[in-house]
Amino acid sequence: MSSFIYLGDFSSILPYDKILKFAETANWQQVCSSETDHSKSNRPLDEQKQSTYYNKHNSSRFDAVVKDQNFFTPEWFRVFRIKNQDYQAKIYKTLPGNIEPPHVDFFPSFIGHTDKEGNLYSKEYIAEQSKKIIRLWIPLQNSELGHLLFSPDQVVNKWVKGNVWELVGGKTHGFVNAGREPRLVLVFTGWRA
Repeated sequence: MSSFIYLGDFSSILPYDKILKFAETANWQQVCSSETDHSKSNRPLDEQKQSTYYNKHNSSRFDAVVKDQNFFTPEWFRVFRIKNQDYQAKIYKTLPGNIEPPHVDFFPSFIGHTDKEGNLYSKEYIAEQSKKIIRLWIPLQNSELGHLLFSPDQVVNKWVKGNVWELVGGKTHGFVNAGREPRLVLVFTGWRA
């Protein structure tokens, strides 16, 4: 199975103009997941080792939470068969010269890092949960030179605003902005209905 499944053009059910207007004045939080997530002891060893090469100077993005902005209509949830509860939605802004290194999604911003006792979730638990979770990758602009979404078996380098891909759970992937313009993507994570 491919790491990224193209689902189609859904520009008619997302208010892109409102989303981009929000992005202009969003409260952006700088994130370097190599420092905060990939180095944790429950992550695959190759992710822990590679995290020493990446830092806020070459592996940084900016996040803005949009869950509370009412961008998602009942049609959105119906079309993608997602429960309209407990979902997460963020805009990721990646400046030129930054990379999100290869990783498997453990969904820390969605389900957290630890169980109720404070123990890190195991790889097995995450693998089981990922079957119940859907993550959608939604570019907020047309592709630009150097903007890539990659996995061991696939590279996506062409898209238009309105396209939607599913990031298949349990698959290694990453993204790059080796271009000249900031890259804006909406990442939506929810429970399958």
